[in-house]
Amino acid sequence: MNALIEGIEDGGALRNFFPGIISSLAKLLSLGIRTKTPWKLLHSCIQLLNQMLHKVLSDGALTSADLPVRSSRAVEKTDQDWVEATASQVKVALSTVMPLRYHDRQDVTDALFVLCVSILGDCRTALQNCAPMILETLVTLASHSTTVDNAPRAQRLQQILASSPDLFDILKDSLYDWTVALPRVVTSNDEMKQTRMLEQLSTAFRLLSAHDIEMKDLNNLITSNLQSGVASAIQMASTRAVNSVASGSVELSRFLRSATPSQGDHVFAPVVFNSINQGKIISSLQRLIRQLKNCSMSTTLQRRLTQSLKSTISNEQIATLWLMLELIRNQSPQDFRTDQWLQLPSDHLEPYTHDAYSFSLEILDKSTYDDAVDWRLQALSLEVVAFQAQDQGQDFRPELVDALYPILERMGSSNAALQQHAVTCLSIVSNSCGYPSASELVIDNADYLVNAVAVKLNTFDISPQASQVMLMMVRLCGSTIIPYLDDLIETVFAILACYHGYPRLVESLFAVLNAIVDEGGKSSPRAIASATHDTPNPRRPYTPTTITKLGARLHAMKHGRDHTPLPIPSQELDLETTTTPKPEASQTSAAEEPPPRSKTHTLINTITQQTTHHLSTPSFPLRRLLLTLIASSLPALSPMNTIQVDNDPTFLPLIATLWPHVTRQIFSPSSSSPASTTTASDLPTLLIALQTLAILGQHGGSFLLSRFSDLLPQIQTVHTHLEQDMLYEEKTLGPSRASRTLKFKTWDTMVGLVAVMVEYVGITREMEDRVFEILGGEALIRGKQGVRGALEGVNPDALWLLEEGRFERKGQDGGKRWESPVVEGWGFMEVEF
Repeated sequence: MNALIEGIEDGGALRNFFPGIISSLAKLLSLGIRTKTPWKLLHSCIQLLNQMLHKVLSDGALTSADLPVRSSRAVEKTDQDWVEATASQVKVALSTVMPLRYHDRQDVTDALFVLCVSILGDCRTALQNCAPMILETLVTLASHSTTVDNAPRAQRLQQILASSPDLFDILKDSLYDWTVALPRVVTSNDEMKQTRMLEQLSTAFRLLSAHDIEMKDLNNLITSNLQSGVASAIQMASTRAVNSVASGSVELSRFLRSATPSQGDHVFAPVVFNSINQGKIISSLQRLIRQLKNCSMSTTLQRRLTQSLKSTISNEQIATLWLMLELIRNQSPQDFRTDQWLQLPSDHLEPYTHDAYSFSLEILDKSTYDDAVDWRLQALSLEVVAFQAQDQGQDFRPELVDALYPILERMGSSNAALQQHAVTCLSIVSNSCGYPSASELVIDNADYLVNAVAVKLNTFDISPQASQVMLMMVRLCGSTIIPYLDDLIETVFAILACYHGYPRLVESLFAVLNAIVDEGGKSSPRAIASATHDTPNPRRPYTPTTITKLGARLHAMKHGRDHTPLPIPSQELDLETTTTPKPEASQTSAAEEPPPRSKTHTLINTITQQTTHHLSTPSFPLRRLLLTLIASSLPALSPMNTIQVDNDPTFLPLIATLWPHVTRQIFSPSSSSPASTTTASDLPTLLIALQTLAILGQHGGSFLLSRFSDLLPQIQTVHTHLEQDMLYEEKTLGPSRASRTLKFKTWDTMVGLVAVMVEYVGITREMEDRVFEILGGEALIRGKQGVRGALEGVNPDALWLLEEGRFERKGQDGGKRWESPVVEGWGFMEVEF
C-alpha cells in the first residue's frame, strides 16, 4: 500500500482511491483500542494515513491542483465543494482514530502525535474543522505519558501554538469545555477518565501560561468548578472508602519517649483522599494546582478561595481549605523572604497563607467533641499550622501561645487519624522551632499551658479539653512538669467533689491523676525499681530451735528486751557481749532526721489519699482505675534503702488509711463473703483489688501483720470459692482454655497475695494452718511460683509431711506404698495423713 501511494503521481487518480483507502484505514485503526491488534500494524496504518492525507489534502497539494495540470478531471475534483465534502468525511474517520491516544504502546502514540502535527501544520486549509479534535489529542499526548519523551512532545506543541496564534482561541475554548465538565467527570465512576481530564486541564494551563495568554473570563468558572469538583471527590471518597477512624488511640509511647523523631513523624497521612485507588487522582489534582499557582490567575484564585472559606460548609469548606493548602504548600519559604528583602512587588501567596492560618486556629479552638466540626477539617487545619511553623522557623515560637494547646488537645482525641495528625504536627512544629524533641517544647512552654488549663478548671469548665491537654502534657514531659501542677491538682479534686455524679468526667480527670502518679513513680528518686531490692520486712525463714538460741532468748527476756527472736550467728553466742546498746549510738540515730521529701512525692501522696474517698463509686470501671492508681503510687511512696518502714512518718499512716478501702473491694462490709464473686462483671475489680492488696503487703511489711491475721479467714473463704469455680471451668472448657479465663487469673492472683503475705508480712503460729490449706492444695500441686518457697519459710517439716502424705495417698513414690519396718514381731501403727 505504501508503494502504491508513492507510485501514483497523478493527483486526480490518487483522489479516486482516497475515500476507500481512508475508510479502510479508519476501520482498521478503530479496532486498536477494543481488540488486541498488533501494535506494528497500527503504527504502519497511522503512517499510511498520514502519507495519504499529506499527498491529497495538504496545502501544497491543493495549491498545485489549482495550477494547470495534466488532466482536466483533476481540476474538477479539486474544487471547493469536493474539499469541503471530503473534509467532513475525513473528520468522521479521524474521530475513530483519535482514541489511540490512550494506547499503552509508545510507538503508536508517537505515530499519532506525528499525524496530528502534520494535520495542523500541512492540512490547515482543508481540515480546519478538525483542529479542535486534533488539538485536544495533542494536549492529551503531551500530558498522558510520564516517560522521558513527554518534554519533547510538549515543546513541539508549544512551537505549533506559537506559529499559529489562532490555535490559542481553540485551546481556550477546549479549556472552557473541560472546566465545565470537571464536576461531572469527577463524580463519575471512571477513575481513568477523571485522571485524563485533570491531566488535560493541567497541560492546557501550562501551555497558555507559557505564552502569557489572558484568562480573566475563566477565573470565576475555574474557581467554582474546581471547588465543586474537589468537594464531589471528597464526598465520594468518604462514601466509598472504609472509614479508618477507629475509636481508640494510636501508639504514642515511641513518640512520647523518643529523643529524635523519625522521618515518618514529619509526613502527614492522607486525610481527604485516603483511598489507594485515588492516588492518581490526587497526583493529577496537585499537578493542576501547581499549574494554576504558576499562572497569572493564582492570586485571583487564592483570593476567591479565601473569600469563600468561611461562607462554605461541610465538604465544600474542606475542599476549599485543601485547595488553599495545596496552593501555598509548594511555595518556597525562601521566596517570601527574598521578596521581603528586595521589596519587589509580587503576587506571592503570603497574605493568603496568614488567612488560612487564622482560619485554622479558629477551627482548632473549637472542642474536638463538637460534632459540627468535621475531623478532616481539623486535620487540614493542623497541616496549615505545621506549614506556618516550617515557613517561619524559630520566629513561630510566639505563636505557640495560641497553637500549642489545640495540638495537645487533638493528641488526646479518640479519633486515631486525627490523633496521628496531631502527633505529626507537634513533631514538625518542635523541629521547626529548634527544639530537640516535643517534650522539650512542652516543658519550655509549660507556664502558659498550665495557665490555660487552670483558667478552664478554675471556671469549672467540665469539657474534656482541659483533661486531655493535661494528660498529653504529663505523658510528653514525664515527672519534670509534675511540680508545676500542684494548684491544678487541688482544682481537679474540687471539681471531682462537685461533679462526682458524672462518670465520664470523673474518669477523664482520674486518668490524668493516674498518669501523674505513673510518671512520677517512674523517675522519682524514692521509687522502688524492683521487688527484688531491699524490702521493708524480709521473710524470716523457719529454723529449728537450738539450745544456744533458747539460752539467748532467756537472757534477753531477763534483761527486759523485745521478745522477737534475734538472728544468731553460727558460732557460740557470747552472753557477756549481748548487753544493752551503747547510749552514744542510740543518741546518734535519734538525732538523724529523714531527708526532706520532694514536691512530686508530696503530690503523689496527696493524690493517693484523696483517691480513697472515691472508691465507693458504683462504677466498676472507675473503681478499677482508682485501684490501679493506688497500686502505682505505693512503690513511689515507699521508703527505699531502709530496713524498718517505721522510720517514715507518712507512709504507714497512708497504708492504714488505704487498708479498709481496698479490702472493702474484696469483702462485703457485713459478711465474710467476697464482694465481687456474685457477678462476672465484678471479677475485674476483684482482680485489681487483690493485686493492690498484695502491693500493700509488700510495702507495708510487718506493720500489717495483725490486719492480715484478722483478714485471713475471709481470704480463705474467697480462695475456696475461686478455686471451686476455677476447677469447674477446667472440667467444662479444658485446662488450656480455662487458664485464659478471668476466674483462673483471679484465683492465681489470690494465691500470689497469700505468698506475698508470707514473704513480706510474716505470719503467726495461729495462721500457719490456714496458709497451708490455701497454698498446700492446687497451688502447690501446679507448682505456682513462690508457693513452695513460702511454705518452706513457714514450716519445712509440715511441708514435708504434706507432700509425703500426698505421695502415700496417690502411690506416687515409685508406684509403691510405704511398708513400715517390722522387727521380731514389732511394728508401727498405721498413720492416716
